[in-house]
Amino acid sequence: MLIIIKPSDKKNHKNSVDWLLKECKKRQIEPELYLTTGKFENDCADITHLAKNQSQVVVIGGDGTLHLAVNALMSSRCSIALIPAGTGNDFARGFTCKKQAWYEAVFNSRTELIDVGQINQRYFINVAGIGFDAEVVTQLNKAGSFSSFGYTWQGIKQLFSFRARSLQGEFNGKALNYSNLATIFANHHYFGGGLKIAPRAKLNDGQLDCYCMPAGGLLKNLISFLYLLLVKHHSLHALEYTQLTTAEITTKGLAIEADGELVGFTPAKVKIHKQALRFHVP
Repeated sequence: MLIIIKPSDKKNHKNSVDWLLKECKKRQIEPELYLTTGKFENDCADITHLAKNQSQVVVIGGDGTLHLAVNALMSSRCSIALIPAGTGNDFARGFTCKKQAWYEAVFNSRTELIDVGQINQRYFINVAGIGFDAEVVTQLNKAGSFSSFGYTWQGIKQLFSFRARSLQGEFNGKALNYSNLATIFANHHYFGGGLKIAPRAKLNDGQLDCYCMPAGGLLKNLISFLYLLLVKHHSLHALEYTQLTTAEITTKGLAIEADGELVGFTPAKVKIHKQALRFHVP
């Protein structure tokens, strides 16, 4: 078993690590620990190398640490278990279960094959986005603050300063050109520290739920954000919602976020890898 840990001094994080190590000792499992450094490419290469001799990987961290593990393990046969210990935990939130269920899933042989999205060269397990959400992630990185409240507050602030740009793309063969507030590709339900962007998404249906949300004036943008907070955005007249397997954004220079991490800029090609990852479902 390879255990990937994002270093943290939070009490619940320490408790999770202590519990897992104690359980490994009880079950006579010799775990190998890897502490992430924050340098994505180096961490990814190290984890890929270490996983060659393992059958299971356990991630103790949040969406960013899970994102790292998924990118490192896409060519591996390892199963992945998660103990949520981040600030947002949006991927874990989509399972609506208690912490104990995640603990039990680590040593449970019941696994499921789930889909993984890809945007350019980066894989994502939860949500990727272009536009407003990527700008919020940019500002949170600058502030060094990540929390559900922080995302919502930063989102409200950015609504007053966000400058929408035109986006051109092809979504499952359909060409669209619109002033972009947010273009979201969702594999699971939540993003942004608890915003339920994709209530219809399924992890094993071989599709991404795509939301093309056009920008308007300040009032229209505020209304769109409010509808999103209330999970009423499917009723927005201007929203273009579809389920797809491929998409291509041809506009250049728009920031891209994936699983809450800044991963580059457009142009971008998006696709889904059906049942690509074996996951310990709680």
